[in-house]
Amino acid sequence: MIRYADLGFRTVERSDIDLIRKEHNDESVLLMLKDVFPVSETNQEEWFRNITSNKSSTVYCIFKDVPEQVIGVWKLQGLDLTNRNTEVGIEIFSSFRGKGFSLNCFRMIFKYLFDNLNIHTVYSKIAEFNGASLKTAQRAGFRITGRIPESLFRDGKYSDDIILAITLDNYINDIKPHLE
Repeated sequence: MIRYADLGFRTVERSDIDLIRKEHNDESVLLMLKDVFPVSETNQEEWFRNITSNKSSTVYCIFKDVPEQVIGVWKLQGLDLTNRNTEVGIEIFSSFRGKGFSLNCFRMIFKYLFDNLNIHTVYSKIAEFNGASLKTAQRAGFRITGRIPESLFRDGKYSDDIILAITLDNYINDIKPHLE
């Protein structure tokens, strides 16, 4: 387990998958994701097998105080140890949103990736219509580096995916000095 302030993260266990599926299928989450299809129990079992056998693209449970109090998940995608970069994304479960957890989640993830895995660049893609997530990611230290035009279709129209990144230098100079 990795901890930062009152948060931590751990591997996903089989006992977590029903909670994760329920949250994934919640419309407020589902429509913010790339894959907008609801997930069945069978789909979730297959997903669990995939994430537990793949360390370069996996998912971790985010918890508050104790490992059993899961408040969300974070995704590590395409970990490239040769070029020292990876994509990340976080999902805070609906009952925990709006409580300031996302900012510390990003700090915890940055600390882990930069200080322990020797990553040089962390990037994320966030839908332009997801204003709250874009704002939080920028407050956490991500910088907008580009966009993928009209790559998401929601509510009858196309929207851009915003690409954000933070480098090791950004982390060392702007984030690390302020970590608790």
